[in-house]
Amino acid sequence: MVRRIGRRRLQRRFPTGLKNAQLDLYSQVLQGDFLHYGYFDDAGVPPERISFHDMQHAQLRYAQEILKLIDVPGAPVLDAGCGRGGMLSLLEGAGFDATGLTPDVLEVAYIHCAGRGVPILHCRFEDFPSDDYKGAFGTIIHAESIQYMNPVRVMPVVRQILAPGGAWIVADYFRTQPGGERSGWLWEDFRKRLDSEGFRIVHSRDITMHVLPTLGFAHLLATRLGIPLFDYTQGKVQSKSPGAHYVLETVFEGARRSLERSLEILDPVEFARRKRYMLVRIRREGESDGDAPA
Repeated sequence: MVRRIGRRRLQRRFPTGLKNAQLDLYSQVLQGDFLHYGYFDDAGVPPERISFHDMQHAQLRYAQEILKLIDVPGAPVLDAGCGRGGMLSLLEGAGFDATGLTPDVLEVAYIHCAGRGVPILHCRFEDFPSDDYKGAFGTIIHAESIQYMNPVRVMPVVRQILAPGGAWIVADYFRTQPGGERSGWLWEDFRKRLDSEGFRIVHSRDITMHVLPTLGFAHLLATRLGIPLFDYTQGKVQSKSPGAHYVLETVFEGARRSLERSLEILDPVEFARRKRYMLVRIRREGESDGDAPA
C-alpha cells in the first residue's frame, strides 16, 4: 500500500509519464521520429499489404505534403507541437530556419540528445511568449497537434506571432458531428472561430482517404497481435499462478475493455463516418496567397 501511494504521488507530479511510455513504444515500433498518421498515395491499399517500411514511408509522405504548402521559403518556420523532431529534421534539411515547440520536457531532451541544432521552445502553444516573437514566423505548422490545444487561446497567439502575409498550416482531424468521442475540434466550430478571429482558409484539402490505411494497419495489428497476446498472457497467468490471477482478475477485465474501446477508435469506417482529416493553409483576412512575403 505504501508503494502504491508513492507511485500515485509520483504520477501526479509527472502526469506525462504514461504518455511518454506510449510515445516510446511508437518510436520503437516505427523508426523515424514521426508520431503522426501516415499519408498513403494508394488510398485503397489493404492493411494486410502494409509493412512497417510502408508505414514509415507514409509518415514521411505526410510531412512532405505539409512542406509543399510552405510558400514563404526565406522566413522562419515554427513547428508547434514538434514531438520528437521528425518534421524539424525535414525543415532543416530543406534549408528552412526552423524552430520547434513542445510542452514535454522529455521530447525536448530527446531532440537535444539527437544532436539537432534547432532551437526548441519548451512551453504550451497557448502560453507562447508572444511579446518576444511578434511577427517572427512566416509559417506556423500545427501537424496533428491543434487537437490537444485550447481553441479559445490558440488563434490570438497565431495572430501575434505570424508575420504579415505569413501562412498558418494545419493538418489534423476534425469531428463532423457533436457528441460521442470528443477527440479533435468540431470542423464547423473551427471555421466559425477562424472567421471571428480574422482568418481565412486559402487552401483546403480533405486527405481522410489517404490517412485511413494508417488506422487499418493499426486495427489489424491490434486484432491479430495485440488482443491475442493479451488473452494468451491472461491465460498463462491463470494456469501458472491462479492466486495472482484471482487478485488481478478485475485489472485484466478493465484492460480488456480498454482494448476493445481502442479497437472502436481505430476502426477506419467509424473514423470516416465521424471525422475529416484536413490539410489547410490559412492567412489573415484580407491577405491572399499572392501576399506572401518574399
